This record gives sequence, structure tokens and C-alpha cells, in this order.
Amino acid sequence: MKERVFQHKILSVLLALLVCALWGSLYPFIKIGYQAFSINAKDIPSIMLFAGLRFAVCGGILVGILACKEKRRFLPSRTQWVPILLVGLFTIVLHYGLTYVALALGEGSKSAIIKQVGFLFLSCFSFLFIKEERFSVAKMLAGVLGFLGIVITAIDGSRVVFAVGDVLLLLSSLCTVCSTVISKRSFSRIDPVRLVAFSQLLGGLCLLICGICMGGRIGSINAKAVLVFVYICAASIAAYVLWNLLLKHNSLAKLSIIKFSEPLFAVLFSGLWLHENIWKLTYLFALLTVLAAILLCNLSPASFRRKKKIT
Repeated sequence: MKERVFQHKILSVLLALLVCALWGSLYPFIKIGYQAFSINAKDIPSIMLFAGLRFAVCGGILVGILACKEKRRFLPSRTQWVPILLVGLFTIVLHYGLTYVALALGEGSKSAIIKQVGFLFLSCFSFLFIKEERFSVAKMLAGVLGFLGIVITAIDGSRVVFAVGDVLLLLSSLCTVCSTVISKRSFSRIDPVRLVAFSQLLGGLCLLICGICMGGRIGSINAKAVLVFVYICAASIAAYVLWNLLLKHNSLAKLSIIKFSEPLFAVLFSGLWLHENIWKLTYLFALLTVLAAILLCNLSPASFRRKKKIT
């Protein structure tokens, strides 16, 4: 039953969009969290401490659920520790470490574009890493179209400058690619929930220790801060678990294209909760472009032929 839900043509797209909406909502909520916990957005050690606490709690909750559900069998086997450690390293430690340093340098104006470069690469060339993936002109066109939507979102009339922070964001995007490929190739021997649980716990603890050792601190704790942190953890758990379940049962290229909707959701939720201006014509064009990319990937003639073969 679970496999049919995550493999369903329409439901899988809707679930992937839900995941991107959850990730997009985290952009403004993390900013609100910085304010609620009195964390300076330029204070890298404190931000790493905050991120480490977030993922350590998320991983701890999932590990606790696995322990209650599976009793003595909840611990990974020896062969499962390698992908867990690699995913924790690339997804949590390196990805977030590089991103926070880049944003602290003040080079985050083009982050929405640069952080999607890895998924543009995956949407076009996933067949190079996963043998089940197939080359498709429609997927390549959809990937370019989806990436164009992110470029449109970031257009603000300013000149394009390639700086140190942008290099760090590119490396962060590359870490995401590595993590995604490792996860996809590992699902034959490890359950997606277990992979998320232990990779987040270990990666979060690593960031937490680094933040503490570098002098990071939480400024204040109040009711608002706790509520915001609860939402961040709940959204993170739901998004990462759903994404990995979708990744196990769906094409990597297809999900990479849908991932381009995440910055659009971030813009929408930032307008709702941070009162930022979202009524721009470029955002409408970007939305239509990304939707066209998703439709191109999922309604291509090749996808219809595959559907006929299945039925």
C-alpha cells in the first residue's frame, strides 16, 4: 500500500510539492527563530549551534520512534553505517556548514539560484549515477526550464557578481548532489526512515559540538522560541522522511525538477510571515515556468508509454 502511494503518478507529485512547501516554510521560520532565540544572523558559531540542536533533536525523535517500534533491531547493521555517515556528513555537516558561512559573508543574494545548481545537474544527468534512470530530452528541457524559473525569481535589476560566498554555495549544492545519489543507491539495504534518523542525529551532534567549541550560544529562551523550534523540528522530520520515501520509489530526475518549487514556496511564506513584498511580476513568471517544467517532466510522451506498459 505504501509503495503504491509513493509511486502514484499524481500523489507522488503532490507529496513532493508538500515537501518543498515544508522546506520553503523553514526559510522564514528559521529567521523568526533567530530573532526569538536572540541569535545574530552573522554569528556563525551560534547559527551552527542552532542548526545542530535542530537536527540532533529531529534525529533523536526519529531514533526514539524506531526504538519503540522495532525494539532491539532499531540499530543499523554494519553495512548500513557507511551510507548513514556519508549522508550525515554531506547533507547536514558540510551542506549547512558551507551555507551558513556563505550567508554570513553577505553573499547570499543569489543563493536561491546557486543552491539549485546541483538539482539542475541531477535532473539532466541522473542517468549517469543511477542505472534505473533513463536519458530523456524532456527531463533535460524540464530541468533547464525549472532552473530558469529560479533565475527569474532572483532577478532584481542588480549586476551579477561571482564572489567567495557563491563558491561556498556551489560546494554546498554539490554536497546535496552527493548525498542524494548516496541515499538513492543505499535504499536497497537501508530503510529511508532509519537513514534519515541516524544521519540527522549524528550530523546534528557534529554541528552542535562544533558550534559549542567555537563559542556559539543561545541568547534567550521563551514561549515563542519554543513554539517556533517545535515547528521547525516537526517540518524538518516530515519533509526529510517524505522526501527519502519518495526518492526510494521515484525517478531522481523527476524529483529534482519538482525541487525547483522550493524557493517559490520560500518567497510565498516569507511574504506571509515576514511581510516581504511578494507581489512582483517576476514571481508569477517564475511560478508558471516551474509549473511548466513539472508538467513537461510528468506529462511527456515517454511517461505515457511507461504508464501504458504498467497498466
